[in-house]
Amino acid sequence: MKYNYLFIALFFVATSVNAQKDYVITVDGKDYEIALDGNEDVKIKGKLVNIALKKKDTLLLDDDYFELKYTKQHKVSRVEIESDIEQIMLMTAGGSGLIIQKYGSFNPSMLQEMMMNEVTKESVSYGYNLKREDYDKELSSGETIKVLKSVLTYKGETEVYEVMAHGKKDEGIIVMTMNMNLGVEDGGEDMIQLMWNSLSIKP
Repeated sequence: MKYNYLFIALFFVATSVNAQKDYVITVDGKDYEIALDGNEDVKIKGKLVNIALKKKDTLLLDDDYFELKYTKQHKVSRVEIESDIEQIMLMTAGGSGLIIQKYGSFNPSMLQEMMMNEVTKESVSYGYNLKREDYDKELSSGETIKVLKSVLTYKGETEVYEVMAHGKKDEGIIVMTMNMNLGVEDGGEDMIQLMWNSLSIKP
């Protein structure tokens, strides 16, 4: 059903439980509350219209340096560490996920090995056995990058860390993945795999 007079604007008023009517849809100047993945029957110009609000299953994280895909179950958080360093995180409740550090004033490629050492040294000190399984990865944008991979095991538990770096003159990113629950269905493995399959560096 099409109405020429209908102009719809979405306003995010809160982020909470999906069953709550946390969104407002403005139709032809009138506001209607609706829940994400919910349906509402509203009267517009005397006609009953069904309105639904849904979120795409796969979303795009579009940055000026890179882009990647992630699922709607996870949320992106950003924090500015310093004036020229931004940190972007996608994590599961179980602690698996990925961290991207974006540098705006220097090429961070030289920090790749140091980053891996930093995230694994505490586990190694505790008694975890570390095995390196570094490999080369071709990104969807065509670049071949070196990925450092550490597999840590201890009394039947396995943690996997991967670190890649890509830099240009005076800028770049470091991407670190953490699978803290190998074999556990918490969404972490799927998130990491989707990132690797979709990560693209912009020219």
